[in-house]
Amino acid sequence: MIKIRLKHSFIKNHQSLLEADFDPLTIEARKIVLELLNEGIKAADPKNAIHNSVKLVNNEIKFINGSSFLLSNINRIFVIGGGKATAKMAEGLEEILGQHIYAGQINVPEYSVKQKLNLKTIQYNIAGHPLVTNGTISGTKKILDLIEGLSATDLVICLISGGGSALLEMPIEGITLEDLSELFHILTEAGATIHELNTVRKHISKIKGGKLAQIIQPAKIISLIISDVIGDTLDTIASGPTAPDLTTWFVTEQIINKYDIMDNLPLSVQHIVKLGLTKEDNETLKPDNSTFANVENIIIASNVRSCNLMKEYAIQNNFSTSIISTNISGEARDIGREFAEKTKGMKENTVLLAGGETTVTIQGKGLGGRNQELALAASQVIVGTKGIVIASIGSDGIDGPTEAAGAMVDGYTVLSGSKKKLEIKDFLENNDSYNYLKETNNLIITGSTGTNVMDFIVVVKM
Repeated sequence: MIKIRLKHSFIKNHQSLLEADFDPLTIEARKIVLELLNEGIKAADPKNAIHNSVKLVNNEIKFINGSSFLLSNINRIFVIGGGKATAKMAEGLEEILGQHIYAGQINVPEYSVKQKLNLKTIQYNIAGHPLVTNGTISGTKKILDLIEGLSATDLVICLISGGGSALLEMPIEGITLEDLSELFHILTEAGATIHELNTVRKHISKIKGGKLAQIIQPAKIISLIISDVIGDTLDTIASGPTAPDLTTWFVTEQIINKYDIMDNLPLSVQHIVKLGLTKEDNETLKPDNSTFANVENIIIASNVRSCNLMKEYAIQNNFSTSIISTNISGEARDIGREFAEKTKGMKENTVLLAGGETTVTIQGKGLGGRNQELALAASQVIVGTKGIVIASIGSDGIDGPTEAAGAMVDGYTVLSGSKKKLEIKDFLENNDSYNYLKETNNLIITGSTGTNVMDFIVVVKM
């Protein structure tokens, strides 16, 4: 039995994934894949990301982008923010700055605090996701109350991560929580994309689209951000509360007209949109706004960063390594087969890495997720090979409505299924990748990782 070379593994079932009657090359390839995935998750871990990005050295706070602040020049340090990874980010920041933090308020989802948070100064509020809740509004009010009346010698550190669009919100006056919920429902039912949805959200919010940064003025702002979007676009992550935004009220109107839903929207929203178009009230902040002279947005964890660190690890272990793309999108099973086809031209001791977020067109009634479907489709192409392993996981540890983060497959996956009378074609047609991969012991289980930098795809050929 081969023991994995990890001091700590985020993959709970890593040992069982190596306990198979396969050839030594395939077992070794599986082990390398697990090690690489572990490195990717570790790089995206909120606490690790904070500790790698913020240092306190001789009474000076130093950030990874080169910015620094002498404690003697700072009156007070405030910590605010919201997102699915923000709770652990706050823990990490308190470990570094401790008593130097004057006060803090963050909005986090309930599941992120199931294990007691070790916070002394920063207070947390339970907020809703994916829908805005009363907890979101009341928590955001506490944040806004905290940052009222700041001075130019104050420093505000914003902790922003995926999910912040719902977890951090304060609608402009006249729009109720019920109006927000109805708007969200109407837009999603009409088929609006997440980008279109967030464009509308920004324009009826007091804090999105750079408006939170404006409220914080004249204090200095450092936003530490974990990116969960392709391209790491600052205006998209949590709807960009401290970032400039290029969308306008005119674009908002175009989206509403595109889906012909203006008359269906709550009257309060119709009124605000018409007011915005005529008077440009509550417009989002553009890049030339003077507010941003006081703001630094720093991405401290992302799919790109994780893939780069996985690449470094693979090279250190003598693998020829390439990152194909960190912007992967498209139908999961098609992407899986494309990566499997690449193995035919790969040399020995080669690693291919990729990231992004695929989709699944659901036609069946089975159980699975995009990463499991990608892996299962890939297994059809590499049947009977030795030393080739392909894996795909969600960095948040959640792939579809299952307990799996994703899966890994090799030349034995289809053969193992055949021995158990499992017809892979039927499972794919029914979108039932989970049950096939469970039966063949190829699911990867991490549990919730507390972070999200999209998905990782790893291909190893020994």
